[in-house]
Amino acid sequence: MISFDIKDLYVNIPITETLAITKQLLSEQNEEQITTQILLLLESVLHQNYFSFQNNTYQPEKGVSMGSPVSNTVAEIFLQYLENTHLKNILESKQIILYTRYVDDILMIYNTKHTSPETIHQYINKIHSNLQFTPSHENNSVCFLDLLIRQPDKIEIDIYLETTTTETTINYSNHPNEHKMAAYRYLTNRMTSLLLTADREETEWQNILTIVKNNNFPTHLITRLKRHTQQKNLTQTIPTTKQKNGSSSHTTAIKSEKSPTFSNTSK
Repeated sequence: MISFDIKDLYVNIPITETLAITKQLLSEQNEEQITTQILLLLESVLHQNYFSFQNNTYQPEKGVSMGSPVSNTVAEIFLQYLENTHLKNILESKQIILYTRYVDDILMIYNTKHTSPETIHQYINKIHSNLQFTPSHENNSVCFLDLLIRQPDKIEIDIYLETTTTETTINYSNHPNEHKMAAYRYLTNRMTSLLLTADREETEWQNILTIVKNNNFPTHLITRLKRHTQQKNLTQTIPTTKQKNGSSSHTTAIKSEKSPTFSNTSK
């Protein structure tokens, strides 16, 4: 396994090239007039990229503005085009067994008989001159989003915390309940939905209780939330195909709000 981070993604999106890709994609599904109108609007938005610093106004020569509603879509158009034109062949050749990406974070599982982390890194860094990929691969473990994935003998999952992570949430005060409970809904759902070992789940629960205490929340509220979340996740079974003996096969989808899906199939 290996993970990559795309360095400074938004500021390195080539506008002219992405507009050409967008035109090609739009032309496949739309009339010429509609394609032209959409492109004119998109070009107008992308070229109005300004920022101020020390009372001076600047216009970057490349990239999309961070925070703009259209920036993520434009970045996806560009990246998905590169994936289809440069990565599809190595996926079909089975050098890469699994490839998944969330914005600028990438996770790959590769066939050690056919390739290596160094070969993959060299290849993807040559895909486009604007993009640089920073690898993360250490001691049979990789970090991807909020997951720490280990592969000693079999794949094991743990929760990964950035070094900048704090134990601060909205304090238990007069804020609306929906707002102040949001962080704890996320934390408890992540803990109960991932395929964690019992020890790791208990460690995460103690971390959550520490956050609860530091932000003056009643412990019983979060304990009740945990029970509710566990019951909800246990009922998320998806019926699939009928077996010859008439019994059903079910897939239990284990999913965190930020993380990819892991499935456990039982018969």
